Amino acid sequence: MKKSLTIGVAAGVMTLLGITSYQAIAYVTQVAPASSAAVSMPVKAFEVDPTWVKEGTPNFRATEFFKSHDGKTSSGIFECDGPSTFEWHYQLDETIYVLDGGVDIEYQGKRFSLKPGETAFFRAGTSALWHVPKGIRKTWTLHDAGKPARGLAKLLG
Repeated sequence: MKKSLTIGVAAGVMTLLGITSYQAIAYVTQVAPASSAAVSMPVKAFEVDPTWVKEGTPNFRATEFFKSHDGKTSSGIFECDGPSTFEWHYQLDETIYVLDGGVDIEYQGKRFSLKPGETAFFRAGTSALWHVPKGIRKTWTLHDAGKPARGLAKLLG
């Protein structure tokens, strides 16, 4: 029994060491090189499903300025003109930080407003109603936690 336990623990440690080594090698070999100069990345117009737009004619613009080597995390800038009201559907977990303007949001039965310097988190598989009175400029970070984590979040949530 003691020998089996020792072998099991050793196998677990070796597995964790292997996974950690693989992740480190993947990161080092696939990560983008460090910046050596400034890069201009203007925001570009993009379309959303027209059924999402409830009022107004929002002009959506965005640019992605970071994507992790494994594709599970990305960050960027988003802009939208108001007045407009639209429903946003979250495919991945998203954290935002408002840079300019503001928004009134209805999300999971709650109403709140965000202004410059404020942040909010939205879970994958949910949606929110956004009312942009004049305009908003925000950063976003998307994170794919994976199916097991999303399933557990739904159970606990």
